[in-house]
Amino acid sequence: MKQQFFSLKYLVAFVAVLCTTLVSCSKDALDEVNRDRNNASDVQAKFILTDAITATAFSVVGGDIALYSSVYVEHEAGVHNQTYNAEIRSGEPTLATTNNNSWEAIYENIKKLKIAISKTSEGGAEAGNDVTNGIAKVLLAYNLGVLTDFFGDVPYSETGILTPNGSPMYLQPKIEKQSELYPQIQTLLDEAITNLAKTDAAGSGPIGAQDLIYGGSKDKWIKAAYGLKARYLMHTLKVSTNMNADLVSILSYIQKSFSEVGEEMKFNKYDGTKNINPLFGYSNARDGLGASKSLAGKFIALEDPRGNPAFGKWNAKLTAVNTIPLTTAYAQAAPNGEPIQQQYVYPISYVNYANKAATMLLSYHELLFLKAEALTRLNKIAEAKEVLKEALVPAFANLQKSIEIAADYVADVAPSVDLSKEVAHRYFDNSVAARFNAAPLKEVMLQKYLAFYGASGESTEAFNDIRRMKALKENFVTLENPLNSSKFPLRLPYGNSDVTANVAVKQAYGDGAYVYTENVWWAGGAR
Repeated sequence: MKQQFFSLKYLVAFVAVLCTTLVSCSKDALDEVNRDRNNASDVQAKFILTDAITATAFSVVGGDIALYSSVYVEHEAGVHNQTYNAEIRSGEPTLATTNNNSWEAIYENIKKLKIAISKTSEGGAEAGNDVTNGIAKVLLAYNLGVLTDFFGDVPYSETGILTPNGSPMYLQPKIEKQSELYPQIQTLLDEAITNLAKTDAAGSGPIGAQDLIYGGSKDKWIKAAYGLKARYLMHTLKVSTNMNADLVSILSYIQKSFSEVGEEMKFNKYDGTKNINPLFGYSNARDGLGASKSLAGKFIALEDPRGNPAFGKWNAKLTAVNTIPLTTAYAQAAPNGEPIQQQYVYPISYVNYANKAATMLLSYHELLFLKAEALTRLNKIAEAKEVLKEALVPAFANLQKSIEIAADYVADVAPSVDLSKEVAHRYFDNSVAARFNAAPLKEVMLQKYLAFYGASGESTEAFNDIRRMKALKENFVTLENPLNSSKFPLRLPYGNSDVTANVAVKQAYGDGAYVYTENVWWAGGAR
């Protein structure tokens, strides 16, 4: 049944140390009256990381960037209010207010993570907590990566730097080139790997359960760092000076990364009530998405079994979703770029109501698709084919889990979902293999695009892939919005909080129309 929307409560409880003795009418006593005990002035690094992990998953990976990315890559269709405007390219793609929540969340994370790194570095109050330092650097690299991937040239080095009294050191931080920021991502990951091999030896103790992703497992964080090195290096193929050498490096990083689903970098702490998957939060509050005709058509054309259980439709009372056949979903789906603005009419994706589905920061299936792509580009076709077949298994399983979670929450009659290993392999053998034999790289990228559909926030990386394929003149995924000929977003506009406060950002933003004309650096652009 459709339930009331609950906002996410961050999973952090800061411990305030209270004075045990107060002198009547003293200055100390008066200071205590005005002290905010829920906003501690100094917090151990491990508690800072709990907050940063949660915010990275909910507000950065799974938040507005993923929502708008899902519309731009046609995993979903925007049918009401802001997502409708994004769908018809009116306002939202260029407005500074559109992604301001994500913009601010990333910069808040950067500030916190720089504090945590300072605390755990040499000379800091928690020097010797090298594992905590390493985790903070992985998260900082991740947030910087999302920031520059979607916004291009951005302020970074002068952000999050505080004076001794806690105020910002730079009120107008300079904009830095993406070409200068990307090497810093790799450096942060390298430094993290080095520190993660050490221990947490400071008196404040190891991070332990405050790590909401791996529970303090440094080995898994090392694997995540190597996986991210592979992702970010793959982004830069367009501007690579030695593509083959970079592809070999990507394969070496993947070899040191995840070997199973249980190691993937994901936030799996949603309970479906107080703490919810962000796509569910949006859908349950706004109902602004409809089934994408482009996506449903691909499932049909490719004879893809994922399409059969993927879509449903609200009943007349708007209390539950009824399963509909894929052909019906396609016939009634929102036409990309040309929908009527309306709610509760178009079919919907079941995954929109997966209230407890995990947010993926880096999935095992993404890593396998990266491996298949690298092998294919190196002309190791037979190896790539086997890896692609293997990649479909966790991708199918992730979608099945999300559909089942959603159906349990919202479905009158739950869809029949069988996306097992056997089904994935049968699909590969009967459908994917022939297309791969004819056009290996195209099929790898198409299957990766389909795998990123869902409730896990992976439309963000699909948007990166679409843009880098366009830059490489590789039209492997057909998008059907007719407005894309002149208005496909090549990036996101800067956040309003800095457009109005930072002169450099205001000048770079202009009227926001640059989002349609200027690629980011790794896609061949100048900024």
